[in-house]
Amino acid sequence: MNGLRTAFLAALLFLTTARACPAGPLDRVRQAFVDVSVMSYAPDGEATERFVRYSDYGRANDVLLLQLYTSVHLPDGEVRRLLGLFDAGGFWSDIDYDDRTRGRWQPSLHLTRMYALAKLYADPASAWHGDGRIGGLLHKGLAYWYAKKPSSLNWWHGEIGVPKKLAAILLMIRGELSGPELEQGLRIIERSRFGRTGQNKVWLAGNNLMRGLLTDDEALVAEARDQIAEEIVVTDGEGIQDDWSFHQHGPQIQFGNYGLAYAEGLSFWLRVLDGTPYMFSDAQCAVIEKLMREGICRSIWRGVMDPSFCGRQVFIDSGPGKASSAAVAAENIAALKRPGYWVFRRFAKRILEPENRSDGLRGPRYYDRSDCGIYRTATWYASIRMHSDRTIGFEFTNRENTLANFSADGALLFMQHGREYDNIFAHWDWRMVPGTTAYDDGAPLKCDNSVEARKNRSGHVGGLASGDVLCTTMEIERDGLHALKSAFFFGDLVVALGADIRSSDARIFRITTALDQTHLAGPVTRGGATETSGSLPWVHHDGRGYVSLDGAPIAVSTEIQEGKWDLIDPFYRDRTQRGPVFKCWFGHDPARTGGYAYAFLPCRDAKRTERFARNPSVRILRNDAGCQAVEYGKICCAVVHRAGEYRLGGRTITAPEPAIYLLRGGRTEVRSLPPLNGAAD
Repeated sequence: MNGLRTAFLAALLFLTTARACPAGPLDRVRQAFVDVSVMSYAPDGEATERFVRYSDYGRANDVLLLQLYTSVHLPDGEVRRLLGLFDAGGFWSDIDYDDRTRGRWQPSLHLTRMYALAKLYADPASAWHGDGRIGGLLHKGLAYWYAKKPSSLNWWHGEIGVPKKLAAILLMIRGELSGPELEQGLRIIERSRFGRTGQNKVWLAGNNLMRGLLTDDEALVAEARDQIAEEIVVTDGEGIQDDWSFHQHGPQIQFGNYGLAYAEGLSFWLRVLDGTPYMFSDAQCAVIEKLMREGICRSIWRGVMDPSFCGRQVFIDSGPGKASSAAVAAENIAALKRPGYWVFRRFAKRILEPENRSDGLRGPRYYDRSDCGIYRTATWYASIRMHSDRTIGFEFTNRENTLANFSADGALLFMQHGREYDNIFAHWDWRMVPGTTAYDDGAPLKCDNSVEARKNRSGHVGGLASGDVLCTTMEIERDGLHALKSAFFFGDLVVALGADIRSSDARIFRITTALDQTHLAGPVTRGGATETSGSLPWVHHDGRGYVSLDGAPIAVSTEIQEGKWDLIDPFYRDRTQRGPVFKCWFGHDPARTGGYAYAFLPCRDAKRTERFARNPSVRILRNDAGCQAVEYGKICCAVVHRAGEYRLGGRTITAPEPAIYLLRGGRTEVRSLPPLNGAAD
């Protein structure tokens, strides 16, 4: 029956469109869909080239990077390249149509290219508008796809990815479709059934909305719109959290993949449906705006998305590519001209026009639902990524980034110019993710994707953000490694403390805490390595300093490192990469209980770093299994791990339970913490 209904609707639509019937209630929505779909988000040719490059010319594994290819008008040279590769039989000669891989599924490139060319063909402002070669290609391409019926092992391509692109193509050339072309396309689009959760639910509903536009089905359009609206809510399940982080695949922060895809997709539908009977409410628009403003946008610095928030998708060009995708979403939101729209216009401009990167986002944020924090100033950026028994720190879905085992164990990343971690991940030492305390037991990095294998078995993780201060703490209890890790962020420095670092697994022969690991960018200067130097050990590199506050030596490497991209993205089979890397760390004796204390000094030269090392302006008040505390100026920050009375300089804290304390100006702020692992009794 469903097939008969599809054929009937397709035939009816073909006849009615041929008669130029009076405008129906969906015509305005259809026209808005085409208008938004065919536009280019790149302000100039240079930005267009970047979008195309970040998308790997439409081949990107990451759907957000891939969509950059279809977010611009392709340069003439790229159009001619596609025309030259296209075979008269309706296929591209450089695509393996029999590929069935789960991630970067090659046949999807066929529809990506058709989408990009359909934009040019349908846009009256394009030099390729109505071009006969492109028109013929589009019809032959449809015929080949319908006959070939490519399939993937990944459900997402069949139910979401293929119908999404195909429906958009059909809408852009709807007036030229034959009855059979539309009918066969609708059969494929009907695979998108309502259901699932979070961004997957939004994608499926969007596909059904397009199906309703293709078949003039007002009831289906209304139902699809309502299904999308159901996900524009704050929830404790998958989706937008009440701290403006975003979860998918369980309680896992997803700013840079599902969260950004959600914001990009919702912003598109907000723009398409604006001013129509299907438009979203002011309250619903405000939810999307706040997710962007308080969440996603804060994870982007100088046109680059923080790698910690890219999740498993730290692919080639993922940082600037995901930032560009966020700019597309921001442009769509700005186009609504709602109060405060200029915030999004400015944000997009700072990404798309790189000469001015200041976006006005300042201060600390702690995302309690996701165990992570972000600290922003006018000149530097930092983030901390943790996980507890309440959250999921990482995943290996589709065998992507199988090296990420330690990536949420207190990862503390710093950016100034934004190029620190640019495409470094194939030859990164993933046992030394900046900020993390990690072990080596002689075995390859664990990549078991079960929740139990990835879980931190402690709930003692939390943070407090107030004014210009961020305090965070984490107890690691994983694979026989234990550590208490706290970090304190101030306007011009960060202090990191570690205590009670110990191992219960005899196989662990090495434990390290990484201070940083970036591309080698210029000279490395060191000092304070001898007792007669008069200063604490310090290191300077690339406009930032690192000072050991307890006198422990800082190990440094500037060696060439080598690695393989296929461990990050399976598409890059046997693609190796090598380059010089700056890496600094503390070593810990697995046979003893250890700790660390260091200061990160952003935007400093070597002389200022040495001056700080000789006379630190921060005091370590305690750093042990009971309490970790620092004093900086008139501010005292303390993480109390165990209830008790603690004397901190001239202050005394009586803590009835674990908590974070922030004391300044006679004022005390307290944030309760869950008990340490095994200490609930």
